[in-house]
Amino acid sequence: MTDDAPDLTAGVPLSDVPVGGLLAGTVGEEPVMLARWTDETGAERVSALDATCTHVGAQLPTGLRTGDLVRCPFHHACFDLRTGEATLAPAYAPLRRWATTVSDGFVTVAGSPEPAPGPAEQVPNTRGVERVVVLGGGAAGFAAVEKLRRVGYEGSLVLLTTEPAPPVDRTKLSKAYLSGAAPAAGLPLLPGQWYAEHDVDVRTGVTATALDTDARALTLDDGTTLRYDALVLAPGSQPTRPDLPGFDRADVHVLRSVADADAIVAGAGAGTRAVVVGSGFIGLEVAASLRSRELDVTVVAPSPVPLARQLGEDLGRVLRDLHESNGVRFVTGRAAGWDGAALQLEDGAAVPADVVVVGLGVAPSTALAEAAGLAVDDGILVDATGETGVRGVFAAGDAARFPDPATGRMVRVEHWAQAQRAGALAAVNLLGAGEELTEPPYFWSMQYGKSVRFAGHAASTDDAEVEGSPADLDAVVRFREDGRVTAVAGIGRDRRVLELEDELLRR
Repeated sequence: MTDDAPDLTAGVPLSDVPVGGLLAGTVGEEPVMLARWTDETGAERVSALDATCTHVGAQLPTGLRTGDLVRCPFHHACFDLRTGEATLAPAYAPLRRWATTVSDGFVTVAGSPEPAPGPAEQVPNTRGVERVVVLGGGAAGFAAVEKLRRVGYEGSLVLLTTEPAPPVDRTKLSKAYLSGAAPAAGLPLLPGQWYAEHDVDVRTGVTATALDTDARALTLDDGTTLRYDALVLAPGSQPTRPDLPGFDRADVHVLRSVADADAIVAGAGAGTRAVVVGSGFIGLEVAASLRSRELDVTVVAPSPVPLARQLGEDLGRVLRDLHESNGVRFVTGRAAGWDGAALQLEDGAAVPADVVVVGLGVAPSTALAEAAGLAVDDGILVDATGETGVRGVFAAGDAARFPDPATGRMVRVEHWAQAQRAGALAAVNLLGAGEELTEPPYFWSMQYGKSVRFAGHAASTDDAEVEGSPADLDAVVRFREDGRVTAVAGIGRDRRVLELEDELLRR
């Protein structure tokens, strides 16, 4: 917020609040924004809302307003400007509202926020669901549980997770937590007491061993059987660990859980040499985090250009240059084994190291669904509402394969925000809302303080158009399929990626 932001309690001219835009101001020390909109009777209204995104605190007035919605410039969360309700992940908490008074062409805002309202979005339970089981404590499972309570579902709700604790923000593990910039206390998505306060039965450290869709029953590894009216399968995925000599050693790590991150940190003492196998987003984020701990870091991957398949050659080279300028070395090759002192490559070369982190992607956890007779093909197949071929059984997150809203092609997306959005969609649809996925997939990365954003789904990065200067870390790239833009990527241009994402949504 700028120093010259107006004091909204003193009043501002209504004409200063742009139609179709936002006016940033303050109420005391609080950043607050004003928005004009028209209600169902045609009367003009003015809302005063928090100007700070409830996800990680981005300033919403620098985002994008479309109609009565505002999109966050950082991670593309969405809020209703009439109510403050969070309508799109990764935000779920609403914006606070302040009372406004419009008189003689001036808008004045109250000095304190209004009491928190009840749920702004009520979804009728037209399917008569009384028992919901959510399998999976990742982004999709969390979002399904949170959304169900937010839209007024009052029936039985059980959340099952193999993890030892309720859901955490996994996006922080490879970034701020692994680098040491964020403490463990900041990892939980919601305080532990929230689940008890909202009557959510959270069962940690449990595994589902069988699913009977005819009986609508889920069997757990302790012998317990859970009956359900609706089931959300969000088992996520498992990191790929290659079957190579030495890769079963304790000093070879993957990164999926808090325990994984803690194990990496425990082996990352002063003077440690680390090899990261794989140059995808997890591999690069781990490399950046370990460099921030002043480790000697080498990235080994088959391609000399990281993320070329996801972001294209131009942005891929930019990221390699960024890492190299921060002291990371890149070696082109394939791992053949690990002996505790060096990573052996297929060409006979060796990369000396003390610890190995594997970032070679993930495999969807589909065994339970497949054994139950659900359709599985590189993921649990679902329709545009998130429902499988069995009524009342939904799937979301890394393990689900769904129709891409832009092309109709079946895709599986391993992105945090996408998993949350799919989980929330499953939640309202198991009640009978019948909503379809329309948002393009979206993900973000932060490396050495530089933001990388991607929206949409690109089957290929061959047909790409660059806008700006990749070398200056200031560019966006459009990817086309059959002449039509289906995805956009950017570095250092958060607002522009947001605008182009909105264009994808409106096609």
